[in-house]
Amino acid sequence: MIFIEYLRSIRRFFKLFEWFLENREFILPDEDRPYLIPNVEVGITPKVEIYSDNGVKLYRYIPTTEKQYETPLVIVYALINKPYILDLTPRRSVVKKFLDAGFDVYLIKWGDATIVDQFSLDEYVDVFLYDFIDAVREYAEVDKVSMLGYCMGGGLTAIYASLYPENVKNIIFLASTLYFDKTIGGLVSFSDERFFNPEDVVAPFGYVPAWFLAERFKTLRPLDNYITKYINMFLNAESEEFLDDFFKMEKWIHDGVNVAPGAYVDYVRELYQENALAEGKLFIYGKRVDPKRITMPVAAVVGKRDHLAPPDNTLKFLDYIGSKDKAVFEADVGHVGLAVSRRAMKMWNEVADWLSKRSGELKRAREI
Repeated sequence: MIFIEYLRSIRRFFKLFEWFLENREFILPDEDRPYLIPNVEVGITPKVEIYSDNGVKLYRYIPTTEKQYETPLVIVYALINKPYILDLTPRRSVVKKFLDAGFDVYLIKWGDATIVDQFSLDEYVDVFLYDFIDAVREYAEVDKVSMLGYCMGGGLTAIYASLYPENVKNIIFLASTLYFDKTIGGLVSFSDERFFNPEDVVAPFGYVPAWFLAERFKTLRPLDNYITKYINMFLNAESEEFLDDFFKMEKWIHDGVNVAPGAYVDYVRELYQENALAEGKLFIYGKRVDPKRITMPVAAVVGKRDHLAPPDNTLKFLDYIGSKDKAVFEADVGHVGLAVSRRAMKMWNEVADWLSKRSGELKRAREI
C-alpha cells in the first residue's frame, strides 16, 4: 500500500511538472503583488468596453441569446481583487449563467489605485457608480437597472440604492457584508477598532497595496491557505482539470488590485467599525443613506461556510430595508465557492429564474 502511494506521488510530481511545462507564462512579482503567478487564461466570456473614467471601466457582455430581458443587469464588483472570479471558466461562470438565461449583463471594473488616486467612498458612490449606472441606463434606453453586488460591491450597491432607489429595479447581494456586528465573526471581528486602525495601513504607502489585502484575507484561515490547499493540490495533481482550476484560483487570489486610501479608511471606519450602513448613520456628500429606501425586490445569496462574510452579515441587513419582496438563496459552500463551485452553479439557475420574473419582457437582444 505504501509502495503504491509512493508510485502515485511520483506520477503526481511528473503530472505537475508537465502542467508547468505547458503553462510556462508567469506574471512576475512587483512591489504591490510580490508573487510569481501562473498567467492562465481567465474571464474569457466576450465583452466590449462601452465607457470609462479614471481607469474605471464599464463592459457589456456579448449576448448569447436572441432575446434578452428588458431590464439590464449591472455587476458591481468589489474595490479589491479582480472581477474574473465571476467568470473563471466557461464551466464555472456566474456571468455566463445570466447571459444564457437571457439577461443583458454589464460589469463595472474598478481601476488599480495608485498614490495619486485619493478617491473617497463618497466619490466611488456618488461620482463613479452614479455615472456608470447612468451610462447603462442611457446605453440600454431604460429607466431602471438590476444590480448584483459582490462582496464589498454589495455594500456599494446598498448605498447607491438607498440614495437613488428610482434607478434600481432589483438587487442581488452576493456574499456581501452589510450588517457589521462583531459577534457574527468574519472580517468584521478582524476589523475591530480596538486592534485595527486603517490609517496605519495607508500611511506607509499612500494607498492600500494588493499584497496586504491578499495576506489579510489568508490569515483568517492560515492553515488552509498556506499549507493544506497545496497538499490537496499535489494529491489531485493527476487531474489536469483540477490543476487548471486550482491555478486559476491562485491567480485570482494573488493578482489583486491596490485600493484608494480614502475609500478604504471610510469603508472600514464607517461600515466595519460603526455599522453605519444598517443603522442609517452613513452620509455620502452630506446625504443620509437610509436603507429603508431600498424598497425594490432583493435577493441575498449566501454561503453556509463563508468565513469572510458569514450569512448573518447579509441576512440581518434584510431586516433594515424597506423591501417586502425578499428572497434568500443559500449553498453549502464558502465565500469564493459561491462564485465557482459546482454546487453554487446549480443554485444560480434558481437565482436567474427569480430575477427573470422581475425583469420585464423578453425583447430582441440589442446589438453591440
